[in-house]
Amino acid sequence: MIRHIPEGVFPFDDCGYARTPLIPFAEQAIALDCLCDSGAPALELRGASASVPKAVPLRENRWRFELPPFQSAASLEYRFVCGEEHTAWFPVDVLRRVRVAAAAGTSAGWLRLHENVYLNFSFAGASFSTVLADHPEEAAPARNGDWTVELGEPGLWRVRRDGKIIAACHEIELGLRADGSVAWHALTVDGAQTRVWGTGERFDHVNQQGHGTCGKVVEHFTRQGQWAYLPTPFFLTDAGFGFYRDAACDVEMTFGSSIRIASRALPGRRDTWVLGAPAELLNAYLRLTGEPALPPEWAFGLWISANGWSCDADVDEQLEALAKYDCPASVMVLEAWSDESTFYQWGGAWKNPKRMIQKVRDAGLHLVLWQIPVLKAVKDCADVETVRRDREEAAAKGWAIHHADGAPYIIPERWFEGSMLPDFTSPEACEWWFSRREHLLRDGVEGFKTDGGEFLFGSDFLLRDGTHGVEAHNLYAMQYVRAYNEWMRRQGVNGVTFSRAGYAGAQTVPVHWAGDQLSTWEEMRAQFTAGLSAGLSGVLFWGFDIGGFAGELPSAELYLRATALACFSPVMQWHSEPRSGQFYATHDRAYNNDRSPWNLAEKQHAPEIIEIASAFARLRERLRPYLWEEAQNCVKRGRPLMAHLCLDFPNDPKALDCDDQYMLGRRYLVAPILQKGAQGRMVYLPEGSWRHFFTGETLPGGCERHFDCPLNEALVFERMDT
Repeated sequence: MIRHIPEGVFPFDDCGYARTPLIPFAEQAIALDCLCDSGAPALELRGASASVPKAVPLRENRWRFELPPFQSAASLEYRFVCGEEHTAWFPVDVLRRVRVAAAAGTSAGWLRLHENVYLNFSFAGASFSTVLADHPEEAAPARNGDWTVELGEPGLWRVRRDGKIIAACHEIELGLRADGSVAWHALTVDGAQTRVWGTGERFDHVNQQGHGTCGKVVEHFTRQGQWAYLPTPFFLTDAGFGFYRDAACDVEMTFGSSIRIASRALPGRRDTWVLGAPAELLNAYLRLTGEPALPPEWAFGLWISANGWSCDADVDEQLEALAKYDCPASVMVLEAWSDESTFYQWGGAWKNPKRMIQKVRDAGLHLVLWQIPVLKAVKDCADVETVRRDREEAAAKGWAIHHADGAPYIIPERWFEGSMLPDFTSPEACEWWFSRREHLLRDGVEGFKTDGGEFLFGSDFLLRDGTHGVEAHNLYAMQYVRAYNEWMRRQGVNGVTFSRAGYAGAQTVPVHWAGDQLSTWEEMRAQFTAGLSAGLSGVLFWGFDIGGFAGELPSAELYLRATALACFSPVMQWHSEPRSGQFYATHDRAYNNDRSPWNLAEKQHAPEIIEIASAFARLRERLRPYLWEEAQNCVKRGRPLMAHLCLDFPNDPKALDCDDQYMLGRRYLVAPILQKGAQGRMVYLPEGSWRHFFTGETLPGGCERHFDCPLNEALVFERMDT
């Protein structure tokens, strides 16, 4: 086997078969790495005169060829050969870098950047957009109320508001191919901002000033750090401007003394700059990327889930516990329901799935089943014949994603290695895929936990709808989840998807959750950060795993603080990893690592967990009418249900800096306890009148004070002047 993926696989890990740099410039050496398990490979080049280097061994059958720097722009192709085996040809453009700090020509609505490269402007309301083109387009200059866009020197363009410059572009870098066309571009903008929000669901910082994003959908199991399951090429600032790039290639953004935005240059793709207060900027982004969708009302009750529930008896046990402890719930998620081969057939341990589903519905719950978008590798399946038949049919009829040479795409490593991916942009593929799952809806299933979707690597493929490989990786999860939503609508099911990965426009396919985290205080804080940043990136309805998903069981204190937070979050749910566990120390399949209150009470010898967690579940039921009313307002107004204070208090510096509180809807301010051992915390109450949700005390705003908070309460304050 010879393997080479120029883009690599996971950006946090050197796979040993990528190209570095992915987008090379003149005077840069190029390292071409491959995996070859049958000896030393050879490299073949065509289209450019260059000496062919010998293979240098790296590790574990990995080999490297290093091309010396090209002195000018060039176009070439390369492939790897070993005996009778060879890869496809991989094209690569070596680019010439041109820095543009002053326009070569200026007129109404356009700048000439270089030879036949123009930056055209268009204006609409409180926004303007730019697009690179090979010809100029005239447009009326923007003068709208208190802001003005000026083109030309000094620099390239600038935005004034009330006579003051709030953003100015002083340089654009162009990466030009040998034929002079633009393959890559980067712009550098000086802004008056001190706070930058958005860029997707971020686990590291809510305020990204001083940080940045690689712009790639990344699956990173626990401790996500800088990596995001759900990035967006969008940010908003406290200086009155925001930005969205209409592209799904990786958009790298860094925020320092200047803002730098870099990506491939895709034909016709626009950069849109929006102007206004934070809430107006977010609303403008939502208008650009799709009308928000409203989940069903039942999605706002308690969700219960554990990967270990794998038979009728497990379901019966949970339903009995809910009734015994007066712990109302509205959703049950089953992950270990399928045959683990097809993901549309029930596993053999389920005696009568239809009857079980009815029992769940009779108990007042709605059933959601786990899904993964793969045609699984035959070697990992029990039902070999069915899986082989499905794979062969999908490959033969073009329903699976294929490489440019016609070979089906295969996930190269890690999760579901060896699996194929269905092409959800193909109507025929969708019809075939969902025809195998129609029985689930007929039997009463009302939603799907649409996990995964991050494993389309490389760019040498074209999807059925014309999506090119350079954008397919970031778009695939959205295509997958959207297909499930559209299918349920066609079948007349008011259902829901519960998704981990996504991209721009995620508000059109709710709801989302934070993915996989350990049961630690640090991870709980990261989850909270992800929720705030997701909301500021257009994800209106979001949740997390109470007490964490993986590793040792959470302490009673951690679990109850997380339960209190979840009670006042858009989605309240507990969940846990497989019984064997990726991180659990014993790796004992018989050990019950559920994050249900009754299991934790037993394992931690803390009976109070059941009482307090069940009380929060009952409180959640009382909140459901409010949450449903606010959810409808969120969709109507373009507002996250879990909202950073900047959206409601844009002129309050303390509110802008507050990354550990939020508004749940328009009425409740929530200040969760996020530190181990804390008996309370300082809370900032913005201007107005507030009432403590649990004590009933009325409090003046515009100040910060300390509040105690026992484990059976949360620090929640009702806004009285709305």
